[in-house]
Amino acid sequence: TAMLQTMAEMEKLPTEGEHYHPYSFENRRSNGEIFCVTCAHLPYVPVLYFPEGTYLVSDTLCYRHKDLINTYGSPMSQQIRIRGAGVGRSIIRLADRTSGFGKGTRKPVISYMPGEGSNVATSNYCEDLTINCGTGNPGAVGLDFFTNNSGAVRNIRVLSDDGLGHAGIQLGHGNYSGVLIKHVEVKGFDHGLHVDSTTATMFAHAEDISTIGQRVSGITMGAISLSLRNIKTHDVPVAVTCTHPVGFLVLIDSVLQGTGPVAIDRKAGFLYVSHVETKGFADSRNIDEWVHPRTFGETAEGKGMSRLPVEETPIWKSTGKTTGIRTHGAIGNETNDDSPAIQRALDSGATEIRFEPGRYLMNSPVTIPSHVEHIDFSFCDLVAGIDLKKSKREGFVITGEKSDRPLFVERLLTWERWSGEHCTFTHASQRTVCFKDIQTQSLQIYRNTVSGGKVFIDNVAVTTGIRPGTEVYGRCCATFKGQQVWARQFNPERGQPMVINDGSDLVIMGYKSEGRGVIVHTINGGRTEVLGGIMNVGRNGKTAFVAEDSQLRISTASQNRHPGGFYRTAVKSINQGKTTTLEGVDLPLRSGAKAKTPQFVIPLYK
Repeated sequence: TAMLQTMAEMEKLPTEGEHYHPYSFENRRSNGEIFCVTCAHLPYVPVLYFPEGTYLVSDTLCYRHKDLINTYGSPMSQQIRIRGAGVGRSIIRLADRTSGFGKGTRKPVISYMPGEGSNVATSNYCEDLTINCGTGNPGAVGLDFFTNNSGAVRNIRVLSDDGLGHAGIQLGHGNYSGVLIKHVEVKGFDHGLHVDSTTATMFAHAEDISTIGQRVSGITMGAISLSLRNIKTHDVPVAVTCTHPVGFLVLIDSVLQGTGPVAIDRKAGFLYVSHVETKGFADSRNIDEWVHPRTFGETAEGKGMSRLPVEETPIWKSTGKTTGIRTHGAIGNETNDDSPAIQRALDSGATEIRFEPGRYLMNSPVTIPSHVEHIDFSFCDLVAGIDLKKSKREGFVITGEKSDRPLFVERLLTWERWSGEHCTFTHASQRTVCFKDIQTQSLQIYRNTVSGGKVFIDNVAVTTGIRPGTEVYGRCCATFKGQQVWARQFNPERGQPMVINDGSDLVIMGYKSEGRGVIVHTINGGRTEVLGGIMNVGRNGKTAFVAEDSQLRISTASQNRHPGGFYRTAVKSINQGKTTTLEGVDLPLRSGAKAKTPQFVIPLYK
């Protein structure tokens, strides 16, 4: 029904010329031909919640709908959000010896992608539950996850009662991206995490992962860019196995314990390993740094940037009064200006602010006072009013003091009507801010007017160009001036540049860029460290990373969606008027000699 409604509205658009759907610049009618990339009327289901209990299943739980296919043939398996009451409290259990889960089947208990892949399966989540694959199911996979741009597997335990099964968590389809896997334990199976890609594209970032008692490997990766941090393995024959020539592994700050001949089995591919301790293996040692095939930059002179410290993302715990914005007069009908009601909610004295389902129009900025500690947008949509859209102002101004409790902002998903020249968040204080599970379209997401604060980014996607391929609008996805920033799964798209680091310490662990603009432009003594992720270039790009009298430390890879799409220059460094470059053709090729375009890997630049 939702797709038919969108199609009916598209049919009413004029047949001549190019005309855009009023809710989405991704959907248009061009000279009589309809292009529907996303569905503007999908039902609003913020979370499918499993209350405490054990749920016995005998087949795969999977969202599917044969009619929800877009112009590119992609299934719209998007906004699938499963959440339980907590690990060990909400349990989805596969019945013992279930038909169809025999050896070699690789059949999941929960699946987010029944087809091969998609480019619009955004904002998918699986959180706060246990998946038990029972006994006698040697082909079982606990969770087969898929998402695009933003999405996470978080606070999950996956186990097999008899130790059998193919994998606890699997990523194996084509074109997934924006995946954050965090706070996960896997017990049993052949593979704890099995991360591969049928199209050798995109990336995932996994952090705070424990794998226990696997039969083949704690983590197995194939044709993908995978970044791992704080990995703990126990009682495994191999901790990490790299299997594919185009695979790129970044592994940092981890402890690997097992009993086999090697802790990290690099059968093929590229890698960067730093600050990893291995125990119990025949080759046990402390790995300060291991780069394959080699390091680029100023290493010959003994120079180069050192690794930056990584701080853990603060965890929010409820401390006080909660209020919803509708209690204070917000309507959410995308027509009335809800800015005054939102401000009343923020000024109410409540420490926790909740946006109920709706599409909220804002025509003026609102200020987040220091007593507000948590804003939950509940995956609602925002609409920019005419005055706000044309201004250079912001939707939300963050105030407070450095000594205040951190502000947590989470679960925001906005589409093309939240667009304009303004910025979503302006950080006007030194207060620590944590952004989590956010995706915005068509405008800048963050800037700060006061230096000296800390910013944590967990699973955030932002696009600045309204239409795909739009050029010369000059908007930047995010600007960090004099901040300390830690980003885990960050997806800046179509920015010019994508990110500006103006005198900040910026650590990015897993990212995907899109477009031809500079990915990170570092200036005024800033330091940028990139660990993993993908330079995803739709068309020809000139330079990926730029530093002006600043420092860079980069381990990443490139991939393309179109013939000819790649960055000519990987790194440009300008230091006291002297310019040096690292060209893409001088780096190890990721795709091999038969590649259509020279996709490359930067194992380590410093």
